[in-house]
Amino acid sequence: MENNFNFYFKKNSLPHAIVLLSVDEMALGEASTYFCKLILCGDENDVLISKKIEHKNHADVLFFPQEKDVISVDEMLKIVEEAYVCPYESNSKIFVLNNFENTSVLAQNKLLKTLEEPPQNVYFVLNVKNEQLVLPTIMSRCQKIYLPKFDKQKIAESLSEFNLSYEQKQDIISYSNGAIKKAKDFALKENFFEILDFCFEMLKNYKSSSKAILYAKTLYSFKDDFLLFLNLFNIMIEDVIYLKLNLNSLIKNNQRLNDYKLISKEYSINALTEISKYLSLMSEKLKRNCNQNIIIDNFLMKILEEKTKWQ
Repeated sequence: MENNFNFYFKKNSLPHAIVLLSVDEMALGEASTYFCKLILCGDENDVLISKKIEHKNHADVLFFPQEKDVISVDEMLKIVEEAYVCPYESNSKIFVLNNFENTSVLAQNKLLKTLEEPPQNVYFVLNVKNEQLVLPTIMSRCQKIYLPKFDKQKIAESLSEFNLSYEQKQDIISYSNGAIKKAKDFALKENFFEILDFCFEMLKNYKSSSKAILYAKTLYSFKDDFLLFLNLFNIMIEDVIYLKLNLNSLIKNNQRLNDYKLISKEYSINALTEISKYLSLMSEKLKRNCNQNIIIDNFLMKILEEKTKWQ
């Protein structure tokens, strides 16, 4: 990460607008903070400026959204207007736009002209988790930087503050996909391991419709955590597919190999692939506020249908 930023800085071609790309909010936060320090401090380690940036109280480093969870059209217009106001306590002004992928198309369009012809010494940092949701015209006006995922050791270190067993840590590390923020969220969630164990229970033991009612009742109880269940369930299916294809190096959770071997005996690759596709469809339906209980019922039927079809 630092090497990417230092390359632009030392070449005296620091881009006026960058898109930082990562699934990890913590990584995005650290990277955008580092970039702001690079602009305002240069090679000098100015402790006062650095602390102001870290605590988000530097007058020329502005973080958005400020009013709601998403940058609205009105707030974007304020950003554009503020970009043409001279800095207050430094020679440059920086706008850090968080969760930019959630910004509406209309609001994104309001920023286009400013990105194309930015005022002198004004910089934009767009923190993005999903670049597919950002307008191509925005992306083309920014320098993209893909942040590397954190390695397992870093994530393990971040979990040291939690009272977890070695096995629990390994499960969290495996399913966090290199994201420290996600790993910590898993550790803080009281029912994380309950949901995780239920995923394995379903995959190993769901062999007939007689268990559908029991499983449905449990899934109904997850409520707001149902998307987490879908995410974990899908990762497990991917791991089992890798196992069946002898691609063990791609398996995320090697600690669960014995479980995966048992599951692999129950499902063909075709069945696992079709179930994985259906999981994506379910996620889209949930985003459109479709009835969750109906989605769950159809999901349970789909699993048995695909198992039977591809036996």
